Amino acid sequence: MCQFPLFETLSIIDGNIQNLPYHQQRFEQAVWEYFSCEPTFTLAQILVVPEAYQQGKVRCRIDYNASAFEITFFPYSPKQVERFRCVEVENWDYHLKFSDRKRFDLLNILQNEEVVIINNGNVSDCSIGNLLFLKDGVWYSPQDYLLKGTQLTRLLEEGKVYLTKITQADLGQYEKIMLINALNPFNECRALPCSQTYFCDLDRKV
Repeated sequence: MCQFPLFETLSIIDGNIQNLPYHQQRFEQAVWEYFSCEPTFTLAQILVVPEAYQQGKVRCRIDYNASAFEITFFPYSPKQVERFRCVEVENWDYHLKFSDRKRFDLLNILQNEEVVIINNGNVSDCSIGNLLFLKDGVWYSPQDYLLKGTQLTRLLEEGKVYLTKITQADLGQYEKIMLINALNPFNECRALPCSQTYFCDLDRKV
């Protein structure tokens, strides 16, 4: 068994940890489900941002189990996504933020693209976050997401986004698509026209 089967990714801006209550909530729920116990520490207790990472935007990764952890900090360089490509998969389960991401590696994602993962015929996530779709001035997110991200949780609570069932055939109804994750909050400037979402006929499902 992996020493740290779960992880969290957090955004730190000028030394300030973003959305910490949402990460703490997900962390507690994951530990309880995976280990059937409560964690012995909180994220606030273990997160001390080194002086070298007190400026700018930083990606923080916490690999953990119920009683131990490992923290790594990285300068953040955002991925420049120019298009989305649909891929079909079957029976994927990633409802916890598992450290084992080998299946995502099979998607063969190019440097300037992301994928729209179609899980059992339903639109779910991309490889690094949740997806939002714009239709008639309203933003929606697939109800069949693989992992409920902290940004999505916050947007749903604030009533800025609504969950709905989206199939691959439905994608043509939407005008724009946006990737969100801990380091990429809601920002319409990052949205791309859905015309830049490409449909691929795969020889096999991943």
